[in-house]
Amino acid sequence: MTQINFYNLQQDTEQMRKLFACRLTEKALSLGHRVCLFAGSEAIASEIDALLWSFSSTSFIPHSIVAANGTSAEDVSIAVSTLPRDATDVVINLTSDALDNVEGIARVNEIIIQEPEALEQARARYRHYQQAGVKPEMIKL
Repeated sequence: MTQINFYNLQQDTEQMRKLFACRLTEKALSLGHRVCLFAGSEAIASEIDALLWSFSSTSFIPHSIVAANGTSAEDVSIAVSTLPRDATDVVINLTSDALDNVEGIARVNEIIIQEPEALEQARARYRHYQQAGVKPEMIKL
């Protein structure tokens, strides 16, 4: 069964959410996982692409941007509009909507910031996963 984690940040900016996604990617990669960051738009994919190269002063994360239904040779990929076929280990959802089908994915990570609209979207995603029969875990940071 898919494990879904909601990381509840105390910050209220989208930039902090994206930086946390990079740190979470780095941690998952260090544990041997393949990670797909689901951007949902070209603009967010471009921002994440740049951040993965520059978010840390001491390292960077090699990655690729994957076309719809494509696959990635890298352990870290960024998907723009649809998840690639090989996104079965860790998916970090950066969109405002819940993933429709999490079957076959080991772990989905959602990141919450303390901004009213983002909180409402996170509540809707949480309810969606519950209604799909998955019990999300809330992690306060």
